[in-house]
Amino acid sequence: MPTDETLAEPVSRSKGFTLFKRVLRSPVTTLVLIAAGILCGIHAPAVAHALAPVAKVYLNLLTMVVLPLLVSSVIFSITSMVQDPRSVRYLARIALAVVVVSVLGVALIGTLSLVMQPGQIDDPQSRIGLGMFINSQGAVSTDLQLSLAEPADAGKEAGPLGIFLQLVPSNVFGALAKGETIQVLLFCLLFGLAVGQVPRKSATSLAQGLDAIYRACIILTNWFVWGLPIATFILIAEQTAQVGPEPLTLMGRFLVVMGLSTLAVMIAAVTIVAVRSRRGYWSTIKAFQPLLMVVITTRSTIASIPWIINLLVERLKFSQVIVELLAPLQAALLRTGAIFLYVGGVIFIAQLYGRTLSIPDLALIGVSSALLALTTTGMAGLVILSQMSILCSYLQLPFEAAFALFVAVDAVTDTFMTLASVSTVTAATAAIAPHSREIDESEAIPAGLQPVQDATA
Repeated sequence: MPTDETLAEPVSRSKGFTLFKRVLRSPVTTLVLIAAGILCGIHAPAVAHALAPVAKVYLNLLTMVVLPLLVSSVIFSITSMVQDPRSVRYLARIALAVVVVSVLGVALIGTLSLVMQPGQIDDPQSRIGLGMFINSQGAVSTDLQLSLAEPADAGKEAGPLGIFLQLVPSNVFGALAKGETIQVLLFCLLFGLAVGQVPRKSATSLAQGLDAIYRACIILTNWFVWGLPIATFILIAEQTAQVGPEPLTLMGRFLVVMGLSTLAVMIAAVTIVAVRSRRGYWSTIKAFQPLLMVVITTRSTIASIPWIINLLVERLKFSQVIVELLAPLQAALLRTGAIFLYVGGVIFIAQLYGRTLSIPDLALIGVSSALLALTTTGMAGLVILSQMSILCSYLQLPFEAAFALFVAVDAVTDTFMTLASVSTVTAATAAIAPHSREIDESEAIPAGLQPVQDATA
């Protein structure tokens, strides 16, 4: 017969694993590893460079599930909403949420960038230091080797028509192979609407297959999350070894703009959720704490989806069916953080090079950023950052030189971006999904019946 000692071993191992998991996923652990990465990059740059390939492999693992997750989640969600009579009415609300979030996001970060002017450097010494830093980055700074002047080859600006022409794929399999995410997303939306018109019996097998792919991608993402703290340490160490702490001071004003924009979104999100759930503001903030810890630790909107569902369903009692339907779809469509990076980053680069932006320029930046942000679902921060070159090419702005500055502070901006996107998804889902209280009230008073006091009167 098993003794007390043998029975206690599995319990002890379970407790040890739980403790290890809590420590690994704790924001304190992330902060400690970031600090350790900075110290490693400063005092042991050779070690940081030697570990760099490990982080690159990890980033590839994260990005390889982007397209499968996007295809399965969007097609499955759209199909389910079209086939379910109770869910069809939410399609228009999701579309409205995308438009509202995009407009408000562009207006918020654009206003702060134009008012605070993070790229405007009046101090000659600071400007010389910035130019020396950019030129010291070797191959990435070939666009500017001498000064921070406006490029001489600034030609005719591309209009938004070119962007719309790039939305429609001529070959969806080619778009999948090339990673053209925005074209794949458009195909998924149209294909999901078409599958929704197929009889339910015929579409059941496809829906089950898509659901299995989606859940498998979520499982893969959760597996990869375990390596995120170590990858963060390696990336911070490598970046510090390459550029040192100087970029944090050079990009300080840009980081302040990103931080203020993110803070405004988080406050608005907590307010919306508190109003919809009829809970106190402080009580809602406490309910948000586990979700925010996961966001800071993982810096992944996709990895935060289960925690968004847990917050709204388990803690705040919103409709489980609608929340599980809306959260993945809106996580793919409401990309507030990417909008902040693209609008704020392009304006920062324009100010850095003394380029005056006209009203049509600002409109082009806003529309292009909102469209390009739709392509960033599941991408790592550096991958999202690299797509800023598309916007800069429309405005004939040099991007490769300034890219070094954004790479140096990627860990900070990526955290702000994820916080903004997850807060937006949570608030939009709470604004659209019915609360259990509302469902109970609608079931208690059938539609079309007058209140009792009106009938007796």
